[in-house]
Amino acid sequence: MSRPVIVGFDGSATARSAVLYGAREALRRGCGLRIVHAFGWPVILPPFYAPYDQHGKGPRLAMLDLLAQSAQEVRADHPSLPVTTDLIDGSPGGVLVDVSRDAQLLVVGHRGLGGFAGLLVGSVAAQTSAHARCPVVVVRGDTPPDGAPVVLGTDGSPGANRAAEIAFAQAQLRDVELILAHHQPARRSTAGAIAAGDPGFWATVGDPAAGALGVGARYPDVKYRTELVSGDSVASALITFARRNSAGLLIVGSRGLGGFRGLVMGSTSRNVIEHAPCPVMVVPAAPDMV
Repeated sequence: MSRPVIVGFDGSATARSAVLYGAREALRRGCGLRIVHAFGWPVILPPFYAPYDQHGKGPRLAMLDLLAQSAQEVRADHPSLPVTTDLIDGSPGGVLVDVSRDAQLLVVGHRGLGGFAGLLVGSVAAQTSAHARCPVVVVRGDTPPDGAPVVLGTDGSPGANRAAEIAFAQAQLRDVELILAHHQPARRSTAGAIAAGDPGFWATVGDPAAGALGVGARYPDVKYRTELVSGDSVASALITFARRNSAGLLIVGSRGLGGFRGLVMGSTSRNVIEHAPCPVMVVPAAPDMV
C-alpha cells in the first residue's frame, strides 16, 4: 500500500483547511489520508481547558471526537478516499518528524491551537524542516483556483535539484504550468546574473535550447519556464513573484546556495511562510525523500 498524506490537526480553523488541502492531495496521488493530533497535557490551558472541548468531556475525549468528526466530513465529500485518524502522545515536533517517515506528504496549517500552536515559527519549525523525511506543506492564503501555476524557488544546488523533481511532479499532478524562479540581487543585471551566476540553475531542469536535459526530460508533458526574480530580499522577491503570478503552490528546498542558503532555518523561511499568498512546500534535503 502506498504511503498516505498526513495532516497535523489540532481543531483550529487553519487545521481544518489543512485537512481539506490534504484530502485533495491524497486524491491526486491515489493514496489514503491520515489525520494526526499530537496530544500533550502541558499545552492545555489550566485547569485542563481546551478550546475545542465544548462539553466538559476532557481534552483527550474531546479531541478524539473532533478527529472522528473531521474524518467523517472528509468521507462525506470524498467517499472513495480512505481516511484514518490518530491521537499520539508527544510534542508536536517529535510527533510530526516521526510520522513523516511513513508519509508521502506532511500538511500543516499556518496557525493552530494546542499541540500545533506556532508550528512553523520557532523551534518546531526548525526541527520539522531539518528532519522531516518527506515534503512539508504549510497551508496559508486563499484556496488556489484550478489551473494556478506551481512556482519553484531554485538556485541549482543539490537541494534545489531535489525540489525540482518534486515541483515537476506537482505540476504534472495538477496539470498546470511550472515556473522556476531564480533570485538575483537587484543591483545585478540579467546578463550579469547568467555570467556570474550559478550554471547549475540552468542545468537543474535543462535549458530547452541545450536539448532539455535534466529532470524536465522526465516530465515531457509539463509546460515550464525559467525566470530571474530580482530583489534585495529573497523572501520578498519570491512572495511578490508568487503573488504576481497567482501561484497555487510555492516550493523551496530546505537547503540551498547563494540567496537561498538557510531558507528554512532563519528569517527568510519565516517571511515566506508568514506572507506567501499561497501554500508553501518545503522539500527536505534527505536523500531518501519522497
